[in-house]
Amino acid sequence: MRIAVLTSSYPRYPGDGTAPFVKDICEHLAKLGHPVEVVAPHDPAVIAQPQAALPIQVHRFRYIWPENLHIMGHARSMDNDMRLRPLAYLLLPFFLFSAFLKLMQVTRRQNSQVIHAHWVLPNGLVAAWVAALRGIPLVLSLHGSDMFIAQRNALFRTLARWVFRRAAGVTTCSPELRNAALGLGAPGNSLLLVYGVDPAEHRPELRHPSKRRALQHREEEILIAGLGRFVSKKGFGCLIAAMPQVVQECPQAHLILGGDGVLRKELEDLAKRLGVSGHITFKGNIPLDEVPGFLANVDIFVLPSVRDPKGNVDGLPTALLEAMSSAAAVVASDIGGVSLVVEPGVNGLLVPPGDAHALATTILDLVRDESRRLALGQAARNSILEQFNLDNAAARMIAYMESISTSYPGSSR
Repeated sequence: MRIAVLTSSYPRYPGDGTAPFVKDICEHLAKLGHPVEVVAPHDPAVIAQPQAALPIQVHRFRYIWPENLHIMGHARSMDNDMRLRPLAYLLLPFFLFSAFLKLMQVTRRQNSQVIHAHWVLPNGLVAAWVAALRGIPLVLSLHGSDMFIAQRNALFRTLARWVFRRAAGVTTCSPELRNAALGLGAPGNSLLLVYGVDPAEHRPELRHPSKRRALQHREEEILIAGLGRFVSKKGFGCLIAAMPQVVQECPQAHLILGGDGVLRKELEDLAKRLGVSGHITFKGNIPLDEVPGFLANVDIFVLPSVRDPKGNVDGLPTALLEAMSSAAAVVASDIGGVSLVVEPGVNGLLVPPGDAHALATTILDLVRDESRRLALGQAARNSILEQFNLDNAAARMIAYMESISTSYPGSSR
């Protein structure tokens, strides 16, 4: 099956942590023998690479000049993931027109059989237009922030409803997203699909004394980790608020936060006010190729996601799956699609979102019990090996696309 992919975020250079899950699923679809070509917007951080060196072709489109005005996509068009930046509204028509031209060009040359668009807005609009003109089906994949915008804005809600009614299929990573899409007219065949991760890349064998010592201040420390952008919905403020209780009872606990973002200073100030700065390391952004080694050398991984003040929430952060694949013991908020992959007490532990006391108590249980940490970590690893991996996700995606294409008018293409 020849697949044209439209996405507003895609890794811009080797090691970029921007939407690596889009790249991963595209490459695994190609690995199954299906030609995949990606259309994505330009960004000032893009480093051009020879197409011959890449497993799939990536076509970038420019939509504005000067260079620094390219803010659409790549997590740059939203402020703290809660509202669109004003400039994004002005750029949107240029973005849509340029994306349309590029996707028309790619689908013509590839003779595409299906369009796979990530995020219903803005990409779904362009993909729906092109799919209609080409007479091929559109499959949408939702990841969270687009549905948040659609539900809060009457115009965007109307546009999303228009797109959903023209989509042949929709995939979501959480029941909440699926129900929201169905409420806006998505087809009833919408699929809950966890992309998963590559267990050959994220593996416990990367744990090494020298790498672990590089993370530790003291030899006896129990390393707790969080990883993600510093925006409200990630809940890192709640995790920091849990640390006074943790370190009071277990001074050997140390938290390492990987990531950066608009809330960094606010989070650092919170740690100082609570008197736990000495037990928290703000490591900054971790290059994508260093993430597997980082996660393999921590003892506990925490995903403290919350619903932010505007109501935005993560679907299913890839970092959680990467930590599970690395055999880290995981503690996660019971929110979004987390319960699709974490079975409480079997391969991880769940806590109510935003409850710092419950989070601290749960972390302490694992800090004190090494055998339980190891058992939960191994069970988490097994769940990735057996179920939540990219090979399985790609196979399910292809089966879904083929079933849609078979029944789609003009499917003889």
